[in-house]
Amino acid sequence: MSGFTPFTNNYSDMSDENGYQFEFRCDVCGSGYRSEFQRSALGTAGNILGGVSNLVGGLWGAANAANSIKDVTNRGARDEALKKATNEIMHLFQRCPRDNKWVDETCWNSARGLCVGCAPNLAAEMEAERANVEMSQMRDAMATQTVFSGDTGARQTVCTNCGKPVASEKFCANCGTPTGQNKCSQCGADLAAGARFCGNCGNKTA
Repeated sequence: MSGFTPFTNNYSDMSDENGYQFEFRCDVCGSGYRSEFQRSALGTAGNILGGVSNLVGGLWGAANAANSIKDVTNRGARDEALKKATNEIMHLFQRCPRDNKWVDETCWNSARGLCVGCAPNLAAEMEAERANVEMSQMRDAMATQTVFSGDTGARQTVCTNCGKPVASEKFCANCGTPTGQNKCSQCGADLAAGARFCGNCGNKTA
């Protein structure tokens, strides 16, 4: 409407002495858009007058004149710039009739005519819940699995004789030294290299 500046509460004023720019954001996710920079003729003139006053030591009060001009006309120029920026950007937002939040297209549930805060996207929520259930099932399955039984101290990552890496072998592939993966004949626990008795059940190994 002519003579009136549209009001929104989801913007920040990024303007400076050279011109006007506004950043509009979604009230739900915080992302948004920045309007095109509008250069201010008044700001340019003020900079020129300010430069003149510095050169001639304030002759004719040029700096004061520039500041006075800005004080009188800056509000109207800013309002016009905000109106233009609003017309440029706000069509990318929807205003939720339930909580009056301004939201962008990613946070707008067009099927419900509400923001996702008031009417969550059911398809997205269902997929998120499905993922949570699958993660929970995976954790439960892992908790019931026996990854390793026996004395974990009996396992060796390197051969005690030659220092070469070993994995699950019972003997070192490099020198043939037992790696500590021999099993107790009584309880099946791993036996440390050179052990005479099982550390799990006390059975004599040899």
